[in-house]
Amino acid sequence: MTAASLPAPPAAPPAALNAALNAPGQRGRTTIADRVVTKVAAQAVSEVEQTGGAARQLIGITLGRETGEGTARVSARIDRHLTMIEVRLSLAYPAPVRTLTRQVRAHVIERVTGLTGLEVRHVDIEVARLLCGR
Repeated sequence: MTAASLPAPPAAPPAALNAALNAPGQRGRTTIADRVVTKVAAQAVSEVEQTGGAARQLIGITLGRETGEGTARVSARIDRHLTMIEVRLSLAYPAPVRTLTRQVRAHVIERVTGLTGLEVRHVDIEVARLLCGR
């Protein structure tokens, strides 16, 4: 295809249309629920190699078996544009715990910030179990 046969670039929007739009802060507000951030963070944890889920706990007692199946237990709190995330997960053994938790933390921050636009203040990670043979 030659340069002469390429379609013309789209015309710039008319100045009247740009003038009719209000400033971004005056158009409205987007609210993202805590549970949305929780699901995004849980998916982000599952995208990191050598991580697994954690059994539920009730009053400090583990319910069920710690098999690593399923997703990590995640909770998120949003305070305006800042987000705090808590993750409870299992890791493969003998993987380096510190290295894996750093990878999980960085990936969760990247995915939550990228998909929601919220600033993640901190990610607390609890390693509930080390799983052999994963």
